Amino acid sequence: HIQKNAPLCKTDEVLQDRVTQSASSFNGPAWDDFKSQDHRQQTHTQRRSARMGRQMRGFACIGLLSLLVLMGFHQGSSAPAFTCGSPRPVPRISGGLSARRGEWPWQVSVQYRDSHICGGSLISDLWIVTAAHCFSEIDDYRLSKWSVVLGRLKLKGRQVQGLERNVTEIILHPDYTDFKKGKDIALVRLSKPVSFSNDILPICLPFTDHRFAFGTQCWISGWGDISSNASLPDPMPLQEMSVDLLTADTCNCIYSNLRDRKTVHPALPGMICALTPDSKRGPCKGDSGGPLVCLENGRWFQAGLMSFSMGCGRFIGPIILTEIQAYTEWIQEHVEGATFAKQTEPRPNTTDNYMCIGCGKLKPDTPGAGAEGPWPWYVSLRHEGQHVCGGSLVAEDWIVTAAQCFIGKQDTEGWEVLLGEQQVGMDQKWQEKRTLRKIVLHGAYVDMKEGYDIAMALLSHPVVFNDSIRAICAPYSTHQFPFGSTCWTRGWSLYPDSLHMRNSSSGGVEVKLLGPQNCNCIYNKTSKPGNEISITSDMLCATPYESTMHCEEGIGEPLICNERGKWFLAGISSFGKGCGTVVHPGVYTRVSAYQNWMMELAWTTYYDMQQPPLPIVQDEDTCLNELPQEAGHD
Repeated sequence: HIQKNAPLCKTDEVLQDRVTQSASSFNGPAWDDFKSQDHRQQTHTQRRSARMGRQMRGFACIGLLSLLVLMGFHQGSSAPAFTCGSPRPVPRISGGLSARRGEWPWQVSVQYRDSHICGGSLISDLWIVTAAHCFSEIDDYRLSKWSVVLGRLKLKGRQVQGLERNVTEIILHPDYTDFKKGKDIALVRLSKPVSFSNDILPICLPFTDHRFAFGTQCWISGWGDISSNASLPDPMPLQEMSVDLLTADTCNCIYSNLRDRKTVHPALPGMICALTPDSKRGPCKGDSGGPLVCLENGRWFQAGLMSFSMGCGRFIGPIILTEIQAYTEWIQEHVEGATFAKQTEPRPNTTDNYMCIGCGKLKPDTPGAGAEGPWPWYVSLRHEGQHVCGGSLVAEDWIVTAAQCFIGKQDTEGWEVLLGEQQVGMDQKWQEKRTLRKIVLHGAYVDMKEGYDIAMALLSHPVVFNDSIRAICAPYSTHQFPFGSTCWTRGWSLYPDSLHMRNSSSGGVEVKLLGPQNCNCIYNKTSKPGNEISITSDMLCATPYESTMHCEEGIGEPLICNERGKWFLAGISSFGKGCGTVVHPGVYTRVSAYQNWMMELAWTTYYDMQQPPLPIVQDEDTCLNELPQEAGHD
């Protein structure tokens, strides 16, 4: 019974009393009963010492045996030479089907007390690689209870091929604590070497510089459940399925588009993902640790091993896998003779960016696109044909702007929204037009200078995203925008070497971000007595990046900040004449302060998580050092 954020392991019937049922909205067991870090470290140290002793005693014979096996010689008799990732040719059909004999000869079954728990793959004549949580969830590291079945298609019934090996060592990655946090990889040493054949063959492992063809077809295999609460029926034939290989970025983009706050940004560094073509089927409990393999010039390479999934037998999001090449050095440290293979030329040059548009992205390689170019999330709110405010598209059917824009005009009649801004010569044109179905002002809004200057408007019908119309990413309440950094807003700017105002209505101007504490200091020191303005914690401020730059006043205009190529909506222009001046900064509604309000109103809003390392944000009263000497009072 798979759950969201659940590993793809299968637990024996006799172990069910050890499984804690989740009390959340997830639909399955919660594997949170892990061994303590101290105990795991002690166990790992003891096993490491024992393993080193065994290696020293058996180095010569094991090394020679490995060499003979790889050369195709078995106990002095000649045999065909076997190379990694090169099974006998078998026709394959996309979809979840029973595998044929010899298709996936590296596939193994990791078993506890003779019951299938996880998949795994053979990476030498003595070692397999699988998922770490296969062992930590059961929390029983007694080697006598574990075994590995190799070269077998059907796990039950009459067996005509395959063999079983006991386990002499289990090595979990030292940094593994939880499958959701990554490092979900483990190595298992067999009791004695296996001989390679058409049914038993190691997979090729990638070096760190291997380049996989993301966005293209690869394959997964395993003996996991066929749906929630439905085990693979006897005789439990090995199942296979084609998938599209995804980068972590595209994977997280897809999850972000699903707008499920519990599963946002699951793919961490050291992870990759896979997506079933029909988006209807996927791996289940019992498939954890199994390989994802990709064919390159007639040889199969293992790109990942299955770690966890958000659904079983139905689409909730891509499969999350441990990225093998991120652990090349770790595997080489523990496994002598692991079947690493060099990638042949030419290497694939593919991308999976086309598979997900996502929020906060500008179309690449477009002349003029960027901070100064047209913003696909920018909208113009017009009443009776006249531009009133700017705004930002945060979903296919919702925009966010300043509450003051609608004072006295809260009826949807007469309003229209222009989207898909394009600059054609000196003319500004728009791709789409929508009327409004609903206007919602924040309930606490009274006056712009008292805060709560935020409103959302529902479009008459959703837009379809394209290169000119996309959503900006809204920040979570925990998002930290570093003060003093460069962000962007819109307006007119006056450059010192120009004799005229340059119209930047289709682009943006650079501003420096200020925290509310520092901004409050500036306003208090430069305002007339009795006219001071209190800048609250729910506000942000900005000043021109250059003191000679000025912006026209524009209400509702977005204040956006770029983080690793993704744009976030930091603020909404409220007062202070656009980007303001050095002595009177522009004041913006801090969007992250209204996460709960926006989510309750419009669940389709696009949010994205800030990626570590998070910036250190300090807001201090440094305004006296920054203000020019000639600054006067209003």
